[in-house]
Amino acid sequence: MKMPLFIVYILAAISVLFILTPSCANTSPIEQAVICSKVSTSGEPVTVSNTFTPDVSNIYCSVKLTSTSAKSRVKAEWYVVNSDNASLNNSLIGEGSIAAETPYVVLAFTRSDKLLPKGDYEVKLYFDNTLVQAVPFKVQGEITPSAATLSDATMCTSLDLLTNKPLDKIDVFPDDISKIFCSVKVNKGDFNTVIKARWTYVSGELENMKGKVIYEPTTKAEGREYISFSIGMQPGKQLPIGQYNITLFVESKEQVNVPFTVVDPASIKWPYVSEMSTYSYTDKDQKTANLTAQFTSDVKQVNFRAKAYSVPADTELNIQWILDRSADGTIQSKLLKEDKSKIEGIVEIRASLVSKSDPFTKGDYLIKMLVNGQEMASIPFKVQ
Repeated sequence: MKMPLFIVYILAAISVLFILTPSCANTSPIEQAVICSKVSTSGEPVTVSNTFTPDVSNIYCSVKLTSTSAKSRVKAEWYVVNSDNASLNNSLIGEGSIAAETPYVVLAFTRSDKLLPKGDYEVKLYFDNTLVQAVPFKVQGEITPSAATLSDATMCTSLDLLTNKPLDKIDVFPDDISKIFCSVKVNKGDFNTVIKARWTYVSGELENMKGKVIYEPTTKAEGREYISFSIGMQPGKQLPIGQYNITLFVESKEQVNVPFTVVDPASIKWPYVSEMSTYSYTDKDQKTANLTAQFTSDVKQVNFRAKAYSVPADTELNIQWILDRSADGTIQSKLLKEDKSKIEGIVEIRASLVSKSDPFTKGDYLIKMLVNGQEMASIPFKVQ
């Protein structure tokens, strides 16, 4: 008995469907995508997690590809979906892409200095600009306590530019000062320890500014023993007279408060020398100064500046330039030059050491400032 022709066609079609189904079952270019806190060198997930604390440094998305192609790219867009900071909801907070040329590729999100708000997140994955899938994750819990602590927090007008240590310790500043520093020692801080300084105008001549935050920079410890924060004024501008406070935070937790006062220069009492620094010029016209304590041996001139207030009449100033120790150790404590002068009142102090024909000897140098024969400050710099 012969089978009707139309039934033969139907059976043939069903056979083709069954043959094709296995090969068409997975048409997505992405076989698997997981959120991780750690991945292997080949990009495979090591520590899979979909929950992170607000202070997490890095979040990874490990993507396993169906096939590889150097001509294709995988793109990730990181979003806040819903969080306790409503202004960030549905916001793009990071993105990146990578060539699809290995079986596993990794897309990473790196947090900025700010903590992540608690809530729901997702990473949207694109293959050649076509959205393939979205992988959700959460931010919740408390920040990981940092072992880092702060000590020796000091207000100053001058820093050792080689170490960030203070060259003076002052908590009263004239309102015409160009820059104020806060230097602090970091104990047990790692490279990524985040430190924030909140500068607040507590009280003073500006009633409408009382209690307001005027500046809030952050920095990372980056293995340094000392770090510094500074606030500066443009030429012709002055800091409002009054009481100020700097609150120092480690990973958003308050640790130290440092108060200081800004006053009229007429009320500054002698001895008071500020803003001591070495510098070089970055242009031939010598109009643009670059504060630095490291110079190359072929530099033509090393410059020094400072400012003195309320200096009594007939005060003798002596600036000594000393090669403290040459790099090869053959020269120690050699006086190279002295600049002597009489100063009075408010004085802008300027001095320089100029190379004549030979380059500067490589090594460690000191600038000593003596007032009426008494050493008032010692400023280091280096020639390399």
